Amino acid sequence: MRFKAALPLIAFAALTACGDDVDEALTDEALASEDVAPVIEDNGVMPQPGQYSTRIELVEFAAPGLTEDAIAEARSEFEAGAAEENSYCVTEELTREQWLSEMTEAECTLSRFTADGNDLDGVMMCNSDIGLNGRVEISGRTAESGSNVRMAYNLETAAGEGTVVWQTVAERTGDCS
Repeated sequence: MRFKAALPLIAFAALTACGDDVDEALTDEALASEDVAPVIEDNGVMPQPGQYSTRIELVEFAAPGLTEDAIAEARSEFEAGAAEENSYCVTEELTREQWLSEMTEAECTLSRFTADGNDLDGVMMCNSDIGLNGRVEISGRTAESGSNVRMAYNLETAAGEGTVVWQTVAERTGDCS
């Protein structure tokens, strides 16, 4: 699952963001890892090894203070990115964090995660040179041959906090090349 489709929205919103520092709420994600241990309960299904293709769909893009034209342009950029073919490889050694990092094309660390059977829910902190930096909420279902995961990311815009929510559906297409 690739995050390329969401990058134009995040980049667009980042360009319109104001330069003021915003006080960050003291949450389990904001605290240093040595202060708060992550809460991980992983009894869930991991996708079996193989090559996966993805479909990405924008669910919500809310950006207070942006004009309707600017929002329409950002949505159009997202749709163009989502139309690109995306794929990734799952190996036997891939951990849950690595799998989620592959999905987002970022280095992600789980701070809260619950997986039970096919259902998953959690929060992760992601860092990337290409745009996704911060708290990402995840929920969805995974199976041995695919997944359907919803991700939500908050971003700062010129007039306040915006939201990008997308759905990523992955299907196993064969062995890794």
